[in-house]
Amino acid sequence: MIGFFVLVFTYFAFSWGLPWHKLPSSISFSYIFDLLFALGVSFIFRLPWKFRWNINKQTFKAFGEVIALAIGCLVAIWYMDIETPFRLMTGLEWHLLFFAPVVEELVFRQTFQRFLINQVGGKRVTSMLVAAIFAFSHIVGVTVLPAEYVPFIGFQVFYTFVLGVICGQALLRFHSVFAPIFLHFLFNLTFYIALQSDLI
Repeated sequence: MIGFFVLVFTYFAFSWGLPWHKLPSSISFSYIFDLLFALGVSFIFRLPWKFRWNINKQTFKAFGEVIALAIGCLVAIWYMDIETPFRLMTGLEWHLLFFAPVVEELVFRQTFQRFLINQVGGKRVTSMLVAAIFAFSHIVGVTVLPAEYVPFIGFQVFYTFVLGVICGQALLRFHSVFAPIFLHFLFNLTFYIALQSDLI
């Protein structure tokens, strides 16, 4: 377990400690770091890459859980009139529909959760612990966003934990990194549609 927490600390030290936002690019350099980190750790520790995904009844159950979570979050955001920072992002569709689902799942499920599985086995605790770290990673928004978005960040920490548990369970259940990537994409797609429809 010590190796796992050293890995997590190393990731956050570079991810939060370096001034990625100051580098001139329309795409955040932190995504490049995340991708290289996931590939490097997976190669060094020989973490399995499994892409084949057998779709079955459990798959549609996972789809339903993610969509229900997304709709519940949207209703809560609308009802509580929480300001969301998504419109501040340039290239919103790229961030929400591609970079976040792919890169975040490669870091948190493919890297952290598979590393933890190698240490403790394929247990539910792996998805819970990694989901908590995944939710914690969103707190960084407090340091870069205006104060009016702090309530959203607090709510985001809650729903990303639940999303992380669902994605982590999908990795355990389907053994394919495609499963959490697609579930994350489906969640973000629901948000993207709501944003384009001016629902939030």
